[in-house]
Amino acid sequence: MEKYVITISRQYGSFGRLVAKKLSEQLHIDFLDRDIVEETAKRMNTSVKQISREEEITHSKFSYLSYPFGLGTPDVSDEIFLVQQSIIEDFARKGSCIIVGRCADKILEETEGLISLFIYAPMEARVKEIMRRYETDEKEAEYLIKQADKIRKNYYNFYAKKTWADKASYNMLIDSSRISEKELAAMLRALLTARG
Repeated sequence: MEKYVITISRQYGSFGRLVAKKLSEQLHIDFLDRDIVEETAKRMNTSVKQISREEEITHSKFSYLSYPFGLGTPDVSDEIFLVQQSIIEDFARKGSCIIVGRCADKILEETEGLISLFIYAPMEARVKEIMRRYETDEKEAEYLIKQADKIRKNYYNFYAKKTWADKASYNMLIDSSRISEKELAAMLRALLTARG
């Protein structure tokens, strides 16, 4: 297969971004993650901080209460999503790549050569990672994980119209605590060869 796109959704603290980065190195293709936020800010003529604050808002009739001064409105969330959709589509058209989060699997579902992954890990492994990353205690780490997962789930379920973390929503689910990036890259190469 000449061109393919890998999308990665992930649980918080499951090394999803690291997996994407390592995979991009192993497969010699580009990957897109926080670059989406930077490009969104540029296209919307606003700050990266503002986009980061608003992009994963819980989409409900009370979402405007999420931030001071009513900045977190559904209209703003919808506009951000549409801009990011355009960025993801533009990036995927350029060639083989990996895209992390932001409903890329749904946005690109009609794209030939799409492989959608969901990266997860046991809570214990994720708690250890968040404790290490933010130098916090176990209770706080677990709280942060649950909050981040809730935000990702609500965002994905609303915009993708699918169920976050459900096996029916992805081609493959990968436990990052049980498989290395090198092994995953080899699996994906084999899958791409079989499809080609």
